[in-house]
Amino acid sequence: MFNSRFYFGWLLSAMCMYLAFYLFHGVLTNDILKLSIPKTLFLSVAAVVYLVIAFGMSLLFKSTSLKKNIKNSYQRGLLIGILTALFMYGVAFTVGISFSFKVTMLNLLVDVSWQLIEQSIGAFSI
Repeated sequence: MFNSRFYFGWLLSAMCMYLAFYLFHGVLTNDILKLSIPKTLFLSVAAVVYLVIAFGMSLLFKSTSLKKNIKNSYQRGLLIGILTALFMYGVAFTVGISFSFKVTMLNLLVDVSWQLIEQSIGAFSI
C-alpha cells in the first residue's frame, strides 16, 4: 500500500489543495492579508494541515473496501473529495474558523462551494 505511487499521489494532492487554497484566499479574496497572526506561521500550519488531509484522502482512495465498491477512480475521487470537504467545512464552521467577520448565507454557500472544489481537486490528484 505504501509504495512510491501512494507517496506521489499524497504529496501531489496536498500541493494541489494548498495551491488552490492560496489562489482563492491569497489572490482572489485577499483574506490572508486580514490575518491577525503572522502570515508565515499561518501558511506553515496550513501546509501541515493539507498534508494531513491529503494523507487521509489517500488512505481512503487506496482502501480495499472502497476500491471493491467503486471501481471507477474518478467516481471514488469525487466521493472522497465531497465527503472530506463537507467534514472539513463542518469542523471549521463548528469551531468558528472563518475569514469572514460577518457570516451571511452567501458567505456560507461560497465557503462550502469552494471547500468542495478544493478537496475534489485534491482527490482527483491522488
